[in-house]
Amino acid sequence: MKTHRTDVLVIGGGGAATASTLSAHEAGARTLLAVKGKFGATGARGAGATSNPMGDFWTIRTVGPKGGFFNPPEMVLRDMIQTGLGMADPEICGVFVEEVSDAVKRLRSMGMRFQSQMLATMPANAAAGKTNGIVAIQKAVIEATSTEVVEEANITDLLVEGGRVRGAIGIHDDGTPFVIHAGAVVIATGGIGQLFKWSFNPPGNTGDGYAMALRAGAELFNMEFIQQGLAVTWPTPAIVMLYDMPEPYRMFNALGQSFIHRYLPDGLTLEDVSKHKAVHWPVSCRDPAIHLDRAIHGEALAGRATQNDAIFLDLSGTRRGFQPEMFVSYMHDNGIDIERDLFQIQIHHHTSNGGIRIDRNGHCRVRGLFAVGEAGGYQGADRLGGTMLGGSQVFGWRAGRAAAELAKESPDPIEDRARFDHLLAEPMARVGGGTRTIQSLKKDLQQVMWEKLLVEKDAEKLSFLRNYVAEERDRLARDVMITAPFDHALVFEHKNMLDVADVIIAAASMRTESRGSHYRRDFPHRNDAEWLTNLFATRGPDGGVQLEKKWIGVGWMDQPGDVRIKPWG
Repeated sequence: MKTHRTDVLVIGGGGAATASTLSAHEAGARTLLAVKGKFGATGARGAGATSNPMGDFWTIRTVGPKGGFFNPPEMVLRDMIQTGLGMADPEICGVFVEEVSDAVKRLRSMGMRFQSQMLATMPANAAAGKTNGIVAIQKAVIEATSTEVVEEANITDLLVEGGRVRGAIGIHDDGTPFVIHAGAVVIATGGIGQLFKWSFNPPGNTGDGYAMALRAGAELFNMEFIQQGLAVTWPTPAIVMLYDMPEPYRMFNALGQSFIHRYLPDGLTLEDVSKHKAVHWPVSCRDPAIHLDRAIHGEALAGRATQNDAIFLDLSGTRRGFQPEMFVSYMHDNGIDIERDLFQIQIHHHTSNGGIRIDRNGHCRVRGLFAVGEAGGYQGADRLGGTMLGGSQVFGWRAGRAAAELAKESPDPIEDRARFDHLLAEPMARVGGGTRTIQSLKKDLQQVMWEKLLVEKDAEKLSFLRNYVAEERDRLARDVMITAPFDHALVFEHKNMLDVADVIIAAASMRTESRGSHYRRDFPHRNDAEWLTNLFATRGPDGGVQLEKKWIGVGWMDQPGDVRIKPWG
């Protein structure tokens, strides 16, 4: 077993990971970055979602001066909290608002060139290789330092003793085990996109950070709130934002039939849902646009979609009002002429709005353990656009600095080899000799979760998913065929996805209301009287999920007119 020693271990390969790594190094800490796959390989395993945008533009929401006309801080903070519908963390949103401008300046100093001074926006185009450049630029800076980068490193568990993190353990792609002794650990592993068949996330985003933190004693919260939205399924994934496009567009299923009317409540028209869809891309039940998304997803579940799970969208007679040329150019780069071609679209998973419960430095309740980027939760039922990338930089920088300071405590390394065997060798030994490949199990899991956990849920679907996950654990333990050393890494990832799925299903089952991105068909209305509270998940003594109601946004009241800036996300 190869052994590494460092002050700060950063796990991940996206923008939050690179920001934390640079910050910890700048603070004087020996820093090690552990990356799945190859560091900086855009869109590939371990690259992180930061370097793999699927929309025609990407934005870091900026903040202007107090009292200014453009994005004054008090208004951005109000919008962030209001978008979360009472579920966002006001204190941490406040830190974002205070420091995101400094994060943008820091990126500019490294070489980023934004399209606009007021909105930190850049187009995603073929010349840029579909990358926003954050990871590439910060990777170049990291390579000029003494930071140790370990590639093809699949972290499988954290080492915790006495309520304090002491490092981590894992296996390389070739099956070789390793241990990293560290004074502090920063989780920057992204979200759980690979749990779903249709997702924008790269192959390595399997919820590892959530699962490892939960097992280590951390809290997860807001996990029932999953951001989803429209995107092309063929010929290549590409977000379709219908911003400022209120007129009815043509949609029809694989049979050539119009279908949206089948899903509309009495008194609601296509014009109504189109008008609301024009102000936000994500699936949300805060307005009638939810019924448009229900219809698109529902046609696939009813067997009336194309072989690519899609329905057809015709935009030939319409024009997007928000940055139209950028949209046309981007779709053309993806092989689609919007004047002549029919889009094949469907609902894709995008991000988790919840995550590991953190403080203003990204520190969780396990001493020495930090979480940043999509792994660290502070957003609410919906999320204001442009806050994910910016938050990765703000809290990545804060966590790296705080981790470097805490690592000075220099805890003794854990030398108990039996602990390592328990965390690695024993689970690996229980796998093998079965009839199913891990790849086939994952494919089936993704299909089921995409069908039953996205867009709209009900008690029957959630009950089915609970049973499916329990049965999947048995299949994983008893019926997996190991065909290559790399399969062991995939088995650990699959276990993590099941651990996180348990949390999402439990929280979605408990929240018997609809709020933001969480839509319960059997409880279609928001219920502030009973559910103006967050749900916190921990691991119980038996290994199961324990949920507790705790409200972090005490005092929130719904704002007249909802979100100020349109489109909001």
